Order: sequence, then structure tokens, then C-alpha cells
Amino acid sequence: MKVWFISDTHGKHLQLHVPSNIDLVIHCGDESNNGDAYLNEPEARNFFEWYSALEIPTKVFVPGNHSTAIEQELIRNCDYPKLRFLIHNKTDWNGLKIFGSPYTPEFYNWSYMKPRSELDAVWQTIPDDIDILITHGPPKGIRDVTKDFDTGEPVHVGSKSLRTHVETRIKPMFHAFGHIHDEKAIQNFGTTSLNGIQYINCSVCDLAGRLKNHGVVLDVETPK
Repeated sequence: MKVWFISDTHGKHLQLHVPSNIDLVIHCGDESNNGDAYLNEPEARNFFEWYSALEIPTKVFVPGNHSTAIEQELIRNCDYPKLRFLIHNKTDWNGLKIFGSPYTPEFYNWSYMKPRSELDAVWQTIPDDIDILITHGPPKGIRDVTKDFDTGEPVHVGSKSLRTHVETRIKPMFHAFGHIHDEKAIQNFGTTSLNGIQYINCSVCDLAGRLKNHGVVLDVETPK
């Protein structure tokens, strides 16, 4: 089965090259931009109308820190019945267990953010038997590089506790995320295989909000 992984479209979804013969599309959050939920709502609805109309049998969406209209419940799951919204919960697809969580380490006043000290308790509630894990943000040390505001030096900003749970307990086949974009001299988009887990940063926009990639398509083996 073919799965298309995308994230951080930030209003550029109409520019995406939609691949053919896809069985499942997964969006890891940040479909829109505005921090004000009421201004964010029309941006998000524009995306969800497009997303719902894609000729792909199964469509999964996990919110991100820019999904303010969803967090404020101006947009609800029932508004778009063709989509599977995962807000720290799971779904089954062709015998595979998929879990999605929107939470990221606290950074300014955006949506679905928690202090790093509280994230371990969040990750503990993710079940062990997950085949595809979707989080808006990355695990520490894997395609999570940005430049420090003060020094300008590259730093890893992913969640350390998330990586611990992924590697030692959850052990999914795939872990997809976005949130941390490409920027000058830094490439986060792409895949990394480590200890039997395929990590996927599928952010399609760079740090300046320009569309630079068109997502990642992978073959996923489903149980017979």
C-alpha cells in the first residue's frame, strides 16, 4: 500500500503535486498560519475542503501548533466526515494501528504546546502496539535542527522524552512528523532509518513559508 506523508503546508496545499495511486495520506499538522483562532478558521477550512476532496481512500489529519481553530473547537471532527482527525488518539487502517498526537514542546503561545517537563506524561499514554506514529513535532536528534536565536548555531529542538518512548517502548515501523522546517544550510525534510524505525520529517514548506517539497511517498506493508 502506498502512503503519502505531508506536513506544514501552511496554506500552500494547492501548490502540492498530488501523487497518483495513493491508498492513505497522512498530514502531520500546520495546515494554516494565523495565531488568532477566528482568523485561522477560514484558512483551515480552505485546506480541509481541498483535503476532503482528494481522490485518496483514507485521509488522516493530526493538528499542529498553528491549528488554532481546531484547538478552540471552531472546527470539529464531525465537520469533515471523510477525514480521520487524530488528536492524541488512534485509528486502525488495513490491519495497522495508527496513533496521532499534536503536542510539542512549549514555544511562545501557540496551540497544543506543553512544557518539556510535562511531555513525558503525555507520551506515556501512547500505546505500545502502534505501527505508524504521527506527532506534529520530532524526537530529539532526528531531523530537528534549527538555529539558536542568540548564537546562530545549529541546535536540536525535538522532544527527548518522545525519542525515549519511541525507541524503547512504542517501536513503530514509521514515525512521521513535521514542525521543524528546512532553512538556510539546514535540511530536515526526508527520512532516516534507525534501529528498525523509519523516521519521516515531511514538512513541505521551509522556514520562510515557501513550498520546497511535495511530501514523502512510501510503500507500507499491511498484514495479510
